[in-house]
Amino acid sequence: MRFYLITLVLAGVILSAQQANFRFDDLNREAARNIAFHSSYWLSNHPQLDPNDNHRLVINGGFSFYFRKIHGTRWVLPDLDIAVRITRNLSLTAKLYGFQVDKDAPQVIGSGFQYYFGNEDNKAWVTSFQRVDLKGIAHFRLTSITMNVQKWFSGSFLDYSIGVGANIFKERSYYHSTEIPGRIEGESNYFDLDAIIPFKGFRLGAGIKIHPESQLFRTYIMKDFF
Repeated sequence: MRFYLITLVLAGVILSAQQANFRFDDLNREAARNIAFHSSYWLSNHPQLDPNDNHRLVINGGFSFYFRKIHGTRWVLPDLDIAVRITRNLSLTAKLYGFQVDKDAPQVIGSGFQYYFGNEDNKAWVTSFQRVDLKGIAHFRLTSITMNVQKWFSGSFLDYSIGVGANIFKERSYYHSTEIPGRIEGESNYFDLDAIIPFKGFRLGAGIKIHPESQLFRTYIMKDFF
């Protein structure tokens, strides 16, 4: 029961602490694309599931933030994922949450899967796919599609993974301006690195995603059930 209460409290803290500006006011085409790109890049985060773990349910919560400011604002955004292990080789993942930031109330809705492969006793490779929609923003809505491949390594103190991924986004603008098109599309490739350590029944993690335009850092806590 204590773990359930702690998990609920952590989820509440995560969803109540964020900072970003999704508005297109006084922006040109390139600046609007920059907001769409960074929004999709954040949505491309997926839970770091151990391919050799057999727990049926995993809840992952944390924060993501960019090292550089985006149009004068330091973006700090929540991450919340649920994963259900279907078989030894397959997990289904989902994002379903909302939060308040400035004048908007973004809603994150998405789903995907992770497939594990390698040796029967030691699955070291993970391939992931997910689609996430960002809604509830006054000036646009966005769809983010991500494909990722990771290699896992296990150590005596921590586990870590190295991977590469591709993200595609499609944005539909509601903001009427001659400077900003009605649709913005783009794609990016990235490299990611994560490290996870066990701590009193939880797993604490930190990771970085590297792209020539931006670096996204994330910290998170995971809890296994069943």
